[in-house]
Amino acid sequence: MKRFSKISRYWRTIIILLSLALLLSVTAFFPAACDWYSDHIYGFISAGFGHVTALLPFILGEWLIYLGILLVFLSVIFLVLLIFLRKKTKYRKFCKGWFKTILMIIVCVVFVYVPNWVIPFFGRVMGQDNSGKRTDFNAKELTAVYSHIITELNNAAEEIEIAPDGTVRFYTDEEALPLISEAMNGISDEYPRLAGYYPPVKTAFCSDILERMNIGGFTLPYTMEPLRNKYLAPSFLPILCAHELSHHKGFYKENEANFASQLALSKSSDPLLRFSAYDDMRRWFEPEWQETTDNLFEELKASGAINPPELPPPHEGMTDAEIAQFREALEESMRIATEILGGYPPALSDRYYQIINTAQGIEQQIYEEDSHPIDDMPAVNEFIHETADTGWKIQSELLQENCYDGVVLLLLQYYDGILF
Repeated sequence: MKRFSKISRYWRTIIILLSLALLLSVTAFFPAACDWYSDHIYGFISAGFGHVTALLPFILGEWLIYLGILLVFLSVIFLVLLIFLRKKTKYRKFCKGWFKTILMIIVCVVFVYVPNWVIPFFGRVMGQDNSGKRTDFNAKELTAVYSHIITELNNAAEEIEIAPDGTVRFYTDEEALPLISEAMNGISDEYPRLAGYYPPVKTAFCSDILERMNIGGFTLPYTMEPLRNKYLAPSFLPILCAHELSHHKGFYKENEANFASQLALSKSSDPLLRFSAYDDMRRWFEPEWQETTDNLFEELKASGAINPPELPPPHEGMTDAEIAQFREALEESMRIATEILGGYPPALSDRYYQIINTAQGIEQQIYEEDSHPIDDMPAVNEFIHETADTGWKIQSELLQENCYDGVVLLLLQYYDGILF
């Protein structure tokens, strides 16, 4: 103890902060403890940060990132200068103070990240014991959920008002937030950490870079600020904001943030929110359903259960008998396949496409109204895309089943006992 007291106050602070961060990190090995923390303690931290940063007309965390980049750049310069000015006592003293400050900043950031991100992230999916839930679902069950998604998406589209000139009035960020907050609070009986205050999702200054990296938004754990890409289709805006706000509430895995946002908004009384939720469900569910049914049909063909005719379909050179035989074989194969699947999902309605096309047109208009200097810097543009590709690959490898497309399993588990 005496030996520790002889250490300077600076190094004692460093040791204490790192020791506390390490001690708190041990919680990551106990998922149930992480869930208890997220449900009972984390909410006070996120709400506290959220209330404070919401008062700022800019994104504090984003500008701190820019400041961090500047500090790194300056540090490199000071190190290079140190080679030539190492004999200058005042400069050496300056460098010592500078790099001690940088080290303290890094340690503080690490310390804040542990309670604000590490502990919630290492909890169980949706903060629940999922060990008894099913993980295998057949094609008929996937079809039931996919059909439900398309049906509800078409129903929501019917309720959305379209003006005679074809325009759709979508929500602004300010209009959407209270509706999203209400929807998220609406499922807090089942997921308690979703209850309470929701800060605004701010528009990122670096939206042009985010757009090139295919990033819709992200949440800054060290300031608890959710932010979004400026260039989003307004039909996608509600679900993206709800997704980032799910992170803000402690659901940091991508599959659980997808699920929480989709489930909450799908239960909203507002058709625009439901449309956004079910369209996002469709986006992740469709390729999974398609792959499953394709595999099923291949298995049925291999076993001889169905014998569909080879494509192309009837053409001018075929006789009436051949055409009739073709159609009979096709209809029989489709009948058997449909019976196994329990029916095919409905098609997306014309009204759905009208709304989506309008939303995408608005997105394109917003993008074209801004100047994009990066377009004239091909090397920078290529670097951004390469960085994004690497980042997405690393994230997918780290998260694995808890990546974005893992929401399909969560949806199947949720609808198990409801739709099948």
